[in-house]
Amino acid sequence: MKSVIIIGAGMGGLAAALRLRHMGFDVTVIEKQKRPGGRSNVLQEQGFRVDIGPTILVMKDTFEETYRAIGQDINRRIKFAPLDPNYRIYYHDGTYIDLYNSMAKLAAECERVEPGVTTRLFRFIGDSARKYELGMDFVARNYDRITDLANPSAALRLIQTGAYQNLFAQVGSYFKTDKLRKAFSFHSMFLGLSPFDALAMYSLITYADLVEGMQFPMGGIYSIVEDMVKLAGEMGVTLRTGTPVEEIIVEGGRARGVRLAGGEVVRADIVVSNADLVYTYKKLVPAQYRRIYTDARLDRMEYACSGYLLYLGVDKTYPHMRHQALYFSEDYRANLDAIFRTKTLPEDPSFHLNNPTITDPSLAPPGHSALYLLAPMPNLQGNVNWDEAAPVVREKLLRQLERLVDPDIRKHIVWERQYRPTDWLHDINAPYGVAFGSLSHGFFQSSYFRPHNVARDIPGLYFVGQGTYPGIGMPMVMLSARLLAERLQREAS
Repeated sequence: MKSVIIIGAGMGGLAAALRLRHMGFDVTVIEKQKRPGGRSNVLQEQGFRVDIGPTILVMKDTFEETYRAIGQDINRRIKFAPLDPNYRIYYHDGTYIDLYNSMAKLAAECERVEPGVTTRLFRFIGDSARKYELGMDFVARNYDRITDLANPSAALRLIQTGAYQNLFAQVGSYFKTDKLRKAFSFHSMFLGLSPFDALAMYSLITYADLVEGMQFPMGGIYSIVEDMVKLAGEMGVTLRTGTPVEEIIVEGGRARGVRLAGGEVVRADIVVSNADLVYTYKKLVPAQYRRIYTDARLDRMEYACSGYLLYLGVDKTYPHMRHQALYFSEDYRANLDAIFRTKTLPEDPSFHLNNPTITDPSLAPPGHSALYLLAPMPNLQGNVNWDEAAPVVREKLLRQLERLVDPDIRKHIVWERQYRPTDWLHDINAPYGVAFGSLSHGFFQSSYFRPHNVARDIPGLYFVGQGTYPGIGMPMVMLSARLLAERLQREAS
């Protein structure tokens, strides 16, 4: 039985551990933090339970397939609640629209903003569906050589759908109003990309959200991590938490195991890193073995944005709220340029507002609400002093909450925590404190051009998670575990 060490117990590491153990490998997962989960972690204090990182599930089929691959049914183990609407979109002028799964309801909402838009809305969704179909052709595969990209049919569809064009500009061709252009272009932010810089291909995410729908696992996203950990234990996976890895041991040009903090050496036939890929190369692989991903090359790559998170426990409920919402600042471009171009603090931050207690009241004490606010922010390549900036951002977010949710909300806050870009760096070794995955999804950091899940210069070393292909987001991470398992199975045969 071959042995595998997986560095990091994020969702990718856990999914890979389950698949590889089911295939017959002896699997040990080693996690730096005391609690598994990586970016998908949790805060539990004073009766409040809130997710750190992802809060909603899309492309649920990727999770269902992961469980089926190990002979399990996720729907028998975890209860999911569908969201409809997916989002409430708040605008600077106090108006809002709800983005429903129901096409009739969605059209009615959009007509309130832009009369006569329905035909163009449906054309946008249909065109996004074609991009989704095209995009999945490039997502669910391993790459070994650049010729693997060769697909004349896909190239034709790329041209026909305009998937190579600019996202915001293409969305603007369907919608006349600034409000709807914002509502149907923001999704690229989840890939660490400004809609003004992203490819139109990424409207496929909008399609997945609106048509395939969103799901909320009762107990929060972390309930999936908890279930995966439970399954791992039942299947015989060894999980060691609170145990940082200091070095990947390379002997005879091959990965042979890891050295832990304190000096302990753990050997294995295969090493898989679910730690951030950039961190893995820079900090865990000795420099003399890194012929491809040198520090200089990694420094030249494009990195995703970070985020400031504010968690509030409130001794009041808000039935008028939706489970999740977005607030868009008036000057959308200025907000995004500050984050992605000048890497400075946005003057009027846009943000994601989540109230999971709308769907699952058990996440807070009776009569209370748990609120999660995420404001995209520049990563630490910028020169923001977060000791000074955090109180400023907090105040701006609270002022918007007073305007949008409750003018007296400060009186009802009974518990509060925040998470800064510096925390992403410290807790999960995220380069530059990125929050949405490290490497952003520009063309030359996607599919074949994204770092591969096998180290081409170090036999025995593999990768899983958002740093390799397919990329950022929980569904992509589930797919990355599948692709890793397929590669190892192919190499073993």
